[in-house]
Amino acid sequence: MVALLLTAAGIYGLVVAAGAVGADSVGFVVTVTLIGFGFALFVGGSLERYLPASLWRRFSLSRAASRRWGVDCFNAFLWRIGWNKHIVAMRKRESDGNEKEPILRQVRASAVGHSWSVLLHVASAIWAVTADGWLAAVVLLMIGIIGHVYPVLLQIRVMARLRE
Repeated sequence: MVALLLTAAGIYGLVVAAGAVGADSVGFVVTVTLIGFGFALFVGGSLERYLPASLWRRFSLSRAASRRWGVDCFNAFLWRIGWNKHIVAMRKRESDGNEKEPILRQVRASAVGHSWSVLLHVASAIWAVTADGWLAAVVLLMIGIIGHVYPVLLQIRVMARLRE
């Protein structure tokens, strides 16, 4: 329910932004980015509960693939800037004794939230293209790839390591 409400609110916000400044503008790109990063946390937690656990066993990312696609470099960057330190502390605080399952649930929620944001960025990029905003579309796709696809791949790698 939370995911549906936030998706509807996000679409409404994008319609307002596109109507006010145009889908080919910096304001539209900023709005999409803020909605994508801001709502992903809540949407992911809401949607993760409805996905069967068997679905997650199908996804895996080997160590070699992780290196080849630059996921390890992305992870190292997150450690260097201190982001992962906060995420690990938050996950440990919420795990309460049973370490594996609560952490897996949080990792899955993060992957779902970022996947939702990827879809938001792709749909918004298509919207920008229809308004002749090619530069806005490229920026939206780049933010979607760096800000959301890489985190999804990283979460899949973390799940694979936890299963090993």
